[in-house]
Amino acid sequence: MTNKPKVLLSGPVCNVSGYSEHARTLADALLGMVDQIDLYIQDTQWSSSTRSLSYLKKYGSLIEKTNKLFNSLKDDQDRVNISGVFSCTYQVRPPNEFTQMSPNDIGVTAALETTFAPSEWVAKCNMMQHLLVVSEHAKKNIKSTKDQNGKGVSTPVTVVPFGYKENNNEVDVYSDINFTTSFNFLTVLQLAPRKNLEFTLKCFVDQFGNDSDVGLVIKTHMHNNSTLDFHATRERIQHLLDTFNPDRKCKVYFMHGNLTEDQMNSLYNPKYIDCYITATHGEGFGIPIFQAACNNIPVVATNWSGHLDFLRAPVKNAAGKTKLLSHFVKVDYKIEKVRPHHLMPGIITEECEWAYPKEESFRRGIQFVRSSKNKITEDAENLAIYLRDKFSIENIPHIVECTTCTKKTKVDRLLELDADMYTNMGIETTKTDRKIVKRNSRKIYYAI
Repeated sequence: MTNKPKVLLSGPVCNVSGYSEHARTLADALLGMVDQIDLYIQDTQWSSSTRSLSYLKKYGSLIEKTNKLFNSLKDDQDRVNISGVFSCTYQVRPPNEFTQMSPNDIGVTAALETTFAPSEWVAKCNMMQHLLVVSEHAKKNIKSTKDQNGKGVSTPVTVVPFGYKENNNEVDVYSDINFTTSFNFLTVLQLAPRKNLEFTLKCFVDQFGNDSDVGLVIKTHMHNNSTLDFHATRERIQHLLDTFNPDRKCKVYFMHGNLTEDQMNSLYNPKYIDCYITATHGEGFGIPIFQAACNNIPVVATNWSGHLDFLRAPVKNAAGKTKLLSHFVKVDYKIEKVRPHHLMPGIITEECEWAYPKEESFRRGIQFVRSSKNKITEDAENLAIYLRDKFSIENIPHIVECTTCTKKTKVDRLLELDADMYTNMGIETTKTDRKIVKRNSRKIYYAI
């Protein structure tokens, strides 16, 4: 028997989705505390998204442990009573699915990609002891929501953004694509209304219809990564392209399927990709945009919602004052109510509003990058350095704050970390990576 507090993480850890990424980030953090907590994982299903066997293998023992516990708590009508079992739960899901499960329930959510959320979310959020959200936009979304009596969310809300992980296992995911274009855009998304792919495709084709040297790589799916979904998604994109311009000269490269984590991270390769584009109506955070920005790829994006948290960085002016400036090509927009085909029961209601990017501004932005990439390359590199530093999942703070380590042990660990960074550098190390290593090295020696 263990006297450690039982902690339950409930979330889609084995799915391939944005919420799943957040669930796994939290799971990995909790796994680093197993000497202090008795961890359980309830694996939930995120919509109809694909399940990953690799993640099932990684978290399988904890999932099985949780299932056994739940089965032991069933009554004669197969109802599970977990009252008094867990000291704390982390519930990774939209707030309309929050429920009381322990004395310390923590809701982990991307909130909603709109100006405010449905009124019924207020009571659900106030069931939680604390809320963790992924961006300032998500926090504002929660705090702007009122119920039918004008009551808002009183539960404390803390922003915990997605973290950057260095991709040390780069895979050439583009080896099977016969690129005939020298300048290529990228967008990674689900073929769903919020991502606004139809608008993106139309703008791309209208702007570059006569340019045979421009391509757009689309990594997408409708519901999951199945064969049926592959054919349905490809037919949908082909239909849109033929509708917009059947005689276009620009190229569209279609990618679909269940990629590994290393393969997904390798999509954002500046050797192949010149610019990441999105005409999104709104993002809770925007993981694909984040990955592109962290890898020195210029971004053209709607100038609204969660991704602004990481597409802006502090810059010193001539007077030495620091100001937060945008490091991406901003697309103008207007805020309007969602359309009927955007509605999702319990999540996106007819009162909700989000951004509608302006076509002229989007086309002007992608043309600017096409014509003047050299002018924004340095800006993209500076943003990447800032993001890798600010959002880095690194060990320096944990070593310094260790209460059971002697000073000698701390210094030894920090020096080992510094040595590892430099020994992993080689002839292929980029100028940007060298700057990051030097900056982190200075941090280490400051800590020492």
